Amino acid sequence: MISLPNPKSKMTMTTEQLDQLKSNYCEMIIDGMDMDSLVQMAHDLLMDSYQSCTEEEIKEEILDLYDDEMLESLMPE
Repeated sequence: MISLPNPKSKMTMTTEQLDQLKSNYCEMIIDGMDMDSLVQMAHDLLMDSYQSCTEEEIKEEILDLYDDEMLESLMPE
């Protein structure tokens, strides 16, 4: 009889094993999502990452990655 590991028991994983577990879990979540859910998740993650940016920081990033025209087109009216 083969003994399977008990997922509830304390188990020490290597860094590589933990990274692989996390990656496998992320892939499972993503595989279960439709396109609208993926887009919403990307938007939420980006908004969270830019939440702490000041006006100057976000404008600087836009100018670094794009140009003045893009910044202008993104400005609220």
